[in-house]
Amino acid sequence: MKLSQRFIFVLLAAFSVIAYGQEEDISELPSEEENKLEWSGNLDVKYTLFHMDRNSPQYILQFLKDSPSSSLLSQYRLEPYLNAEYRTADMGLILKTHASYYSDKNSSFDLFEAYGSFNPSFNTTLQAGKRTYSWGKGYAFNPAGFVNPVKDPENPELAQAGLLSANFEYIKSFSSIALQSFSFLAVIIPPSDIAGAQFGEIKNTSIALKSYFLLWDTDIDLIAYYSADKPKRFGFDFARNLQENIEIHGELSCSQDMERCTIIDGAPVVKTADRISYLLGFRFLHSSNTTIIAEYYHNGPGLNKSEFLQYTDFLNTGAGASDTVIRQQISGINQMYFKGSTLMQEYLYVKIIHPEPFYWLYFTPSLYTIYNISDNSFLLSLQMSFKPITNTEFIFWTTLLGGSGTTEYGGKQVQERIELWMRLFF
Repeated sequence: MKLSQRFIFVLLAAFSVIAYGQEEDISELPSEEENKLEWSGNLDVKYTLFHMDRNSPQYILQFLKDSPSSSLLSQYRLEPYLNAEYRTADMGLILKTHASYYSDKNSSFDLFEAYGSFNPSFNTTLQAGKRTYSWGKGYAFNPAGFVNPVKDPENPELAQAGLLSANFEYIKSFSSIALQSFSFLAVIIPPSDIAGAQFGEIKNTSIALKSYFLLWDTDIDLIAYYSADKPKRFGFDFARNLQENIEIHGELSCSQDMERCTIIDGAPVVKTADRISYLLGFRFLHSSNTTIIAEYYHNGPGLNKSEFLQYTDFLNTGAGASDTVIRQQISGINQMYFKGSTLMQEYLYVKIIHPEPFYWLYFTPSLYTIYNISDNSFLLSLQMSFKPITNTEFIFWTTLLGGSGTTEYGGKQVQERIELWMRLFF
């Protein structure tokens, strides 16, 4: 283990010992509650209209065999969510499922969460199973979310599948003026399977640690991730309310020996190197009840402008190739190494939310943009939500991508997207 890795693990352990030694508040144990089983869920019915860019190499490589005859495509799907939660005074069982249905021949089922929780004492919790973690303070991006599912910046609040793991959490509150709260969370992640088998190398077991401090009214997390077959990572995040209506937050992560693919002389080249990613943002609530969220994100493993131009030329080579094998190879490389939602290095995210404008009850519009600072391309989206009754929501969502054909957003296969949702909750 390198010196920097040892340092972060020792630092986490040291902070844990210091916090444990602080004067603890005397808290009464909660009275035992009756066993409780709750069911919840929703059905999302979504219709989407796509305006495709048929000249985009991304589009050509996506439809290698059967190219649509029109640039206008549609998609109709059902997404049922079903959740169950059973709790007693000292244990809990949580189940969250999701399914996608396009047709009888094209459907899928996802187990988002399924884990058990046991509280051996008022301050400690043991959990095991499949659970979704939400580490980091960022809204659209989480460079320090080492165990999080990959967040979609276009829909950061989208529920996603969790991680097969077991964890132990210890929480304390204090009467100290400086330190008001502390928690320590250790996550053990079993190794992935070997070539599709139901076994894994025990040496590839991963460990993630997070220490949380409420220090002088500032939320601080120190985070570390160790794995034998994945990049070692460590970092921190913070969040603080400067005033009642102004909050600032940030994240920093350092990844060691992270793989990064670039295109050199028309061929993919994979190298490993240490990478640093960070985020800085704020949330502002205006007296008119308008919320503004803004974040700057530096993606350390991302491509710079010249590297992205070489990547674009690589895609154009594949799209223009007459040999089907070459097109399939380039399409496969693109899917393997360049499938993320943020391929480049510098991004700015801004979102404005204003509920019930002009006193229109139950109506909430929001506008957001993701701007690529490196190549001046952007994504602009307007979302309008209407909840006429408690358990029903209608959403109109339109998205426009702009930029030249050699930019990240301008070179996408989709130019415009319009979505209509109906959500039914229970």
